[in-house]
Amino acid sequence: MKASLEKKNNLNMSQKGFTLVELMVALTLGLLISAAAIQLFLGGLLTSRMQEANAELQNSGVFGLDYVTRDLRLANYINTDFPNLNERTPWGGVVLTARTATVTDANIPIPAAAPFISSGLLSHSAGTGEAVSTAQNEWQGLSNVSVASDQITIQFVAPNVMVNCEGANVQAGDYVIQRYFVRRATATATTGTDYGLACDANTPTPTGIAPVAEPAAITGFGGAGELIMPRVDHFTVQLGTKNAAGNMAYYTINQYRTAAASARTASTEPPRIVSVKLAVLVRSTDNTRNNDIDLTRSINILNQNVTLTDTTTRFARRVYSTAVTFRNGLGEK
Repeated sequence: MKASLEKKNNLNMSQKGFTLVELMVALTLGLLISAAAIQLFLGGLLTSRMQEANAELQNSGVFGLDYVTRDLRLANYINTDFPNLNERTPWGGVVLTARTATVTDANIPIPAAAPFISSGLLSHSAGTGEAVSTAQNEWQGLSNVSVASDQITIQFVAPNVMVNCEGANVQAGDYVIQRYFVRRATATATTGTDYGLACDANTPTPTGIAPVAEPAAITGFGGAGELIMPRVDHFTVQLGTKNAAGNMAYYTINQYRTAAASARTASTEPPRIVSVKLAVLVRSTDNTRNNDIDLTRSINILNQNVTLTDTTTRFARRVYSTAVTFRNGLGEK
């Protein structure tokens, strides 16, 4: 009898299981742990995306802008005959004007006869009286923010054997003209908003110019150039100036044109250009999908607040800026 009872008790114990309450508690704990693990995974994925995006921004913005700065430091090189840089200084560092059939006092005094250099290849910024060009690869103000992008054109004499921004070999003493502008990533594209900062340069003289002399013509200038900084949503420029009283001020390119015209009307010398500020707004390659990115906020670029035109794709973005003082810009003749 005793053996029979023990066998029955052992059978009952072997058939014991979880109660419904225990099962519900176990399922709840499992779901909570799974949710926490998924949240950690998604958080790590977003963090990884942001880290990759920030690395891309740094590579594109810092190194790209440094490349531009290197060439800007050469602007106005050897131009010691005309230290007062303005919108008419021949062979001056910033190219605001070029010779035409009716204009002879210009930053670029060549060619002497048509075809002349197109206005769309000179320095420009948005503003009253500044109409963008409809020609492919000229200044079109392409931008992914509420304000058109600028274009800056510079000129200098090569101080030594070097390579221009399109990768062509330049001999010492040769004349170089380069412009920086925003174009579509694909040079032949006419639609789309994938932009980059490009540089267009003239064709070098194969043997250089020795001794240093001004060229009689400019060739190979006005193409799509080379993309030197990808994924640029906006590019802006300000000209640092110094007036006769020694006061310093920064103008957009269009504002400087207006100030120079007013000075000419008053029979006074326009403010001399002594430096330039550049800023780019670069973005990441991929959508980070990070909800912490506010696409509606204003972005400050060189003391100008702009807003994005794309308010759906959460790219990481960052502003990079630099300032360069022109050679011989502050000196007196």
